Amino acid sequence: MDALFDLDAVTDTGGQPGGLPAPVERRRLREESQLTLHQVADACGVSEATVQAWEGGTTPRGNNASTYLHLLSGLRAYLTTTPTPQPPVAQAPDWAALGALKHEIPTLAATPAPCVRCQQPTPQRVGGHPQHLGTRCPPPATSQTPPAPPTVPAPAPAAPPQRPPLPSSPHRPSRAPHQPSPSPTRLSLPAIRSRATANGPLAVLEASPQELTAHLADGRTLSCPANDLRTLLAWTVHNALGAAPLRPDALPAGPLLVLTPSALARLSLPATPPDAAQRHPRSDHPLLRQLRAIGWQTDDNGLGPWMRLYPSTGDPACDSIHLAVTDWGALHRDAWNLAPDLDAHHLADALGQYASLVRTPVGPPGACGHQLMSDVRPSAHRHAVTHTLVNSGMRGALTAPVDPAPCEAPPGHQLASHRAEDEALADSDIDWWRPPTAEEVTREHVVCLAVNLYHFAGSNAIRVADGPAHHVHHPTFNPKTPGSWLADLSAMPHRPLLPPAFAGSGLTWHTTPAIAYAAEHRAKPQPVQGWLRTAPASPYLDPWYRRIRLARLAVLERLGITDSMEIPDLLDALSALPQADGIQRALLHAIHTTVDGAFQALAQPPTQPDQAGLAAWPTPQQPTWRPDLHAAIIANARANLHRKLCSTARDGHYPLAIAVDHVLYATRTPHLSEITDTPNSGFRIGISPGHVRPVTVRPMQWFRDRCAEGLNAAQVLKETCPSW
Repeated sequence: MDALFDLDAVTDTGGQPGGLPAPVERRRLREESQLTLHQVADACGVSEATVQAWEGGTTPRGNNASTYLHLLSGLRAYLTTTPTPQPPVAQAPDWAALGALKHEIPTLAATPAPCVRCQQPTPQRVGGHPQHLGTRCPPPATSQTPPAPPTVPAPAPAAPPQRPPLPSSPHRPSRAPHQPSPSPTRLSLPAIRSRATANGPLAVLEASPQELTAHLADGRTLSCPANDLRTLLAWTVHNALGAAPLRPDALPAGPLLVLTPSALARLSLPATPPDAAQRHPRSDHPLLRQLRAIGWQTDDNGLGPWMRLYPSTGDPACDSIHLAVTDWGALHRDAWNLAPDLDAHHLADALGQYASLVRTPVGPPGACGHQLMSDVRPSAHRHAVTHTLVNSGMRGALTAPVDPAPCEAPPGHQLASHRAEDEALADSDIDWWRPPTAEEVTREHVVCLAVNLYHFAGSNAIRVADGPAHHVHHPTFNPKTPGSWLADLSAMPHRPLLPPAFAGSGLTWHTTPAIAYAAEHRAKPQPVQGWLRTAPASPYLDPWYRRIRLARLAVLERLGITDSMEIPDLLDALSALPQADGIQRALLHAIHTTVDGAFQALAQPPTQPDQAGLAAWPTPQQPTWRPDLHAAIIANARANLHRKLCSTARDGHYPLAIAVDHVLYATRTPHLSEITDTPNSGFRIGISPGHVRPVTVRPMQWFRDRCAEGLNAAQVLKETCPSW
């Protein structure tokens, strides 16, 4: 297999090479060669998700296409015992684009030797050292008999050429004459159910003149004698850091280590974040070199402010230690709103409170919120290496990644690359304004209100089905069936002083919540087509909603704000928030960002280094990547707001401008109560999701000036006025 993985001569000189086999043949060649997705991904310098997409029909581009074609040709030659074809001689490839380095090109040796990571025998060499192909070693081979003593093999007689040996796979590990003893440098994690968590979910590390000090979430400190990443991870494994699963049938959360600037220097790690090429999990960055020395690696996201580290024989979903590097941008002020001069003790306290209320941080708050969805409604999970059942899962969980319907695919997705603009979902937030009427001009003030957790409110009722959508012609609308419907909603009555209830016009695609809102108004929509999910549906976000809601109420209570307060007292408490405890205000901000970021993650593009720059990217390999749910949340929030606007209009109050969750009204007094205290008002001042709070007041002339400039005044206030 030397020639098969000799990438030094592979390059892209003429664009897309011809001759790529059909997708089903690509998979057959890999499986019959007993290679895993991970091994092929490493040979090509891409992620497993990318290889899986290629086997599903995606066409590789540029250098990746040349490399993949050469690899498949070599596999076909191996299986047919014909000579492996060699690529044309050309200039060296773009190693940053391939995501691999020259010194890591795999070769084969004549005799096996212990892998530097797992100590199991392998004939493969990476950088001149014995190492299994790929960054994930096979599970250790078990034996019921003691190892035989080493023997000197007798010279073998000459024989005709045979098939070249294949790289070892997780299912058929290589055998050696004897089993070497475990390396003292290799670090392993205890079994999942036997991991202690007495020291809490995280540690913030700072350096003193003598050693590192670990600040724990409960205020205690531990001495940490580590001076490199290897000893730091070993210290973490043996010091009972971590958190129990949020549910008995969920996966445990791995511990978080936060590296302050002084800790980064003590560990001899760079103070500057890695560039794009070094981010790749197979780069030669110093942090990755330290990981490889003990048989560990990062996940497909590679290096960054937040990292997931795990043993090469482990499962990243349940065998991880998380790393946050503050000098590289972790805990950025825009995401966490933490004071820049917060010391290690108070930083551990703030993150510890977030961990107890929400979950152990594993990234920005939005990433934590997205992960929380599967934490509180977990699917059954088998260990990626041992294939043993780790947790049983929960009913209603999302179990596998699914492609969106063509109308649901976000911009940049492969299914959206050849789609017309009017073939995409029309549902969107309200961005609307109008000039004031002659009567409204006589009112002196314009009050701005904001809806609390606008998208979050009501999201717990949205029904979600596990599985793909099915194309149906002339379906009968059922509000309990999640999906997308092609229908004309322009027949719904519209008042000129109110924003339209639906985005788009004519025959357009809408999600179930939008069609259901039209049905409320007796519009009798008649869908022409549908992409419907007929599997059993349930309110998937309900447990997630409840945990976020309780976390937010707990922080508000610490800030002296409760839902039982009288309106004047509540307004006084809200106005005093800027002077309240800084850590609690940061936690409140983080919880709000957790919600907003989690919803965005439902439809965001992939972030892996080898996929981030793709012109058209495949479906991310995450069951919780669901752009259909993201669109349904937006449609549901718009329907809820429009319903409140219509109710308030019955008392003669019409909005002047709307920007998502910010609404402007003309009033005679500078008080929001002029709107909320009317008999039919759809708005209520409060702190619960869906309730409203006052933002600011402006003179009517200010609003008229914004109209003259052609600006949405609600958007101006949304961008300039502080929230909470």
